[in-house]
Amino acid sequence: MMKVFDEYRALSDDTLKPDQPKAKRFIEAMRKFLDKKENWTFWLPYILTLELCVKCGTCGEACPVYTASGRKEIYHPVYRSEMLRRIWKRYFTLSGKIFRGLAGAKDVTEDDINALAEAVWRCTVCRRCAMVCPLAIDNGLITREIRKIFDAIGIAPDELKENGTRAQIQYGNATKTPTEAFKDTLEFIKEDIEDMKGVSVEIPVDKKGVDYLVINNAGDYIAFMETVMGIVEIMNYVNADWTLNTPDTGVNDVVNYGLFYSDAELVAVAKAQLETIRKLKPKVVVIGECGHAYDSFILYKKLYKEMYGEEMPFKLTHIVALIDRWIREGKLKVDKNKNPEPVTFHDSCKWGRCAGVYEEPRRVLKAVCKDFREMYPNREMNYCCGGGSGFAIMFKDEFLKFRMETYGRIKAEQIKATGASVVATMCANCKGQFREIIKYFNLPVRYAGVSELVANALVYK
Repeated sequence: MMKVFDEYRALSDDTLKPDQPKAKRFIEAMRKFLDKKENWTFWLPYILTLELCVKCGTCGEACPVYTASGRKEIYHPVYRSEMLRRIWKRYFTLSGKIFRGLAGAKDVTEDDINALAEAVWRCTVCRRCAMVCPLAIDNGLITREIRKIFDAIGIAPDELKENGTRAQIQYGNATKTPTEAFKDTLEFIKEDIEDMKGVSVEIPVDKKGVDYLVINNAGDYIAFMETVMGIVEIMNYVNADWTLNTPDTGVNDVVNYGLFYSDAELVAVAKAQLETIRKLKPKVVVIGECGHAYDSFILYKKLYKEMYGEEMPFKLTHIVALIDRWIREGKLKVDKNKNPEPVTFHDSCKWGRCAGVYEEPRRVLKAVCKDFREMYPNREMNYCCGGGSGFAIMFKDEFLKFRMETYGRIKAEQIKATGASVVATMCANCKGQFREIIKYFNLPVRYAGVSELVANALVYK
C-alpha cells in the first residue's frame, strides 16, 4: 500500500483512496461539526481544545506512543492535533481567511489529508495526555473528532464499520452469530461448567422483566469464553433472576464501535440496543467485561431522554460491581487460595480514565487471589495496553508491529516488573492486545478476566 504518513497503514487503499481528491469534502464535513447543533456530543471541549493549546509539550511525556517510539515528533499528541488546527486556522478563523499562510494557516493539500487520515489511527484515545495537561486540553478528543470528519466522507476502518457497527445492526452482533449458533455456544458453556465443576447451571435467554439482563461483548463468546463462563457460574451461584438475550430480540452484543469514530454510527447502534432492552424490560442492565460499552451506556442516559422523552426505566451497572457487592454481602463465598499465582491488574482506559472504575476490581481481586500485585503506574495514570479504540482487531500492513513496538513494549515492561504470572483485566480489547503482547514478547504470563478468577475461587458446599 502507498506510504501516506509512516511505514504503517491502518486504512486500506480501498478505504482511503489516496489518489482521489478529498480535501474539499473534508473541509465541508469539518464545517458541519464545528456547529454546536450538529456536534451534540463534545462540541464545547472540542472548540476549547482547538483554541487553547499553548504547545507546552507536557502531554508528550504522558503519551505511550510518543515515548515508546523514541520520541518521534509525528507521534506527539500536539503534532497530530496541530494537523487539524492548521486546517481550522486557515479555513475557519478570520485571520486565516485574510492572511493566508500566516501563523501556520496554509492551504491544505491532498497529501495532508491522506497523512491526517492515517495519523488519527496512531492514537488509542486513551486520554492519558488529558490527565496531565495544565489547561485540561484533550488531544484524544481531537483525534476522535478527526475520525468523525473522515467517517462523514466515507473513510473509516472496515474492522470497525463494515464488520463492526454495520454488521451489529444487521445481524444483532458484530460477530454475525445467528440465534441457533449462539444457543449452541451456550449449551457448550453449560456442559463445560458442569463437567469441570460438577455443579448444575442454567443459562436463561430472552426472558422478560427479569432483575438482571446481562449483555456481553459478542467476541467474548468466541475469543474469551472463560469470561462468559465465569459470569454464568456467578449468576447461578447467587441464584439471580437473570437472562442473556439472542439476536431474535434485536441486538445481543454490548459493544458500540461508533464510540471510537462516529456519532452517526454510535447513535445507530445505541438505538438498536435500547430498543432491544425496551422489549425485554429488565430492572437492571449489566454490562459484561467491556470497557467502552460501559462508557457508551453512560452516554445513553442522555440519548434515552432525547429519544423517548423520559428517564431510563432501568438501572445500569457492570458485572464487576455486582461481584464486588455480592462478595461484601456474603452471597459469593470465595477462597483466595484457589488462585495461588501472583496476579496483577491492568486498568483499562475506558473503565478507568473514562468511567472512574478503579476500586471495585481491586477489592474483588484481593478477595479471590492469594497474591495480588499492583502494576505501576496504575489507576488514572496507567498506560494504555494498545488495544483500545478498536486497535485490538486491526492487523493490516504490519499494524500489529506498530501496536507491539509502542504501546505493547511499555505494557510488557510493566507486567515483567510485577513478577506476576497472571494479568487480570475486564476489557475484551485489552485481552486481545495482551494475547498478542504475551506472544510477541514471549512473556511467561497469561491473561484472565476478573469474572474467570472469581468463578475459580468459588466455594461450593
